This record gives sequence, C-alpha cells and structure tokens, in this order.
Amino acid sequence: MNWVFIVLILLAIVGSMMWMMPSPRQRAQALLRQKAMRLGIQVQISRLLFPRALGEAVADERDCTAYRLARTQDRRRGRQAPVPWQIFKVRSHANTGLPEGWSWGRGEGQLTSEQLALIAGLIEILPADVYALESTPVSAGVYWNEHGDLDTVDLVFENLEKMLEANL
Repeated sequence: MNWVFIVLILLAIVGSMMWMMPSPRQRAQALLRQKAMRLGIQVQISRLLFPRALGEAVADERDCTAYRLARTQDRRRGRQAPVPWQIFKVRSHANTGLPEGWSWGRGEGQLTSEQLALIAGLIEILPADVYALESTPVSAGVYWNEHGDLDTVDLVFENLEKMLEANL
C-alpha cells in the first residue's frame, strides 16, 4: 500500500513539472521574439479593435502580438510626422485603395496613391498570417500569428524598415 502512495506522489510531482513546461509552440514563439528583439523590434501584446466585418453586428476585439519598429531620431530627422493609419485583413465597406480582403481601421482617404501602392506591395510580400499593419508617429507595426521561422522575422523586419524609409 505504501508503494501506491509513493507512485501517486511521484506522478503528481512529474505531472506538475510537465504542466509547467512550455509547449513546442511556446518555445518557437520565444525564439521568434528573441530574434525580433535582437533586431530592435519591440514585441508587445496589445488589445486591438478590428473594424466591423461585412455582415457582423459587433466589431471583434482581442489581444494580439504586435512587432513594432520605432521611428528613431535618425529616421525622423527632416521629415514630417506620418499620417497615422491602420489596416486589417477583414472584409468591410472601408476598403478604398486597399487590396481585396483588407480594410481600414483608421486613416482611410489620407494616403497618396504611391503610399497605397507601397502598402499593397508589402501585403504581397509579408507572411500569410499577418492580419494587420499600422503606422503611428512613433512606430510602424505588424500584427501576425507568429507562424514561421527565424527567416520570417527577418522578412518582417525588412518590411518594417521599408515602411519607415517611405515615411508611411
């Protein structure tokens, strides 16, 4: 009978330790986020309000992972502050100038046709699981599901730099 209790206690200890271990998905996310931070990208979890999709009564709001590259003094020098904008991979009525399946959250009608063409080019290049892009006077950001490898982080970084260089 004592052996049964000892085995149960050992199983409880091992089970608790296994429960606390990160899953393979969490380990992969940690590697992606470490690489992003080494490149100078700020990785943040933020609350994001999506635009109301076609046929939906209420807009979706959820916690999302944002990869943001700051507009440093070197990048801002001699430039006007960019127009803040935000786009989402959602079908809605606010989609003027954007590729099919993308909609405005903020900034509709405020960008030039050249800027819209650059955004459309970025959307084609970025990973398929990117579901939002944003630009503020402080940073440029990408929201994505973090499916990919370390090369995907390089791709995100390069495209965030393109956004900053174009003063988007």
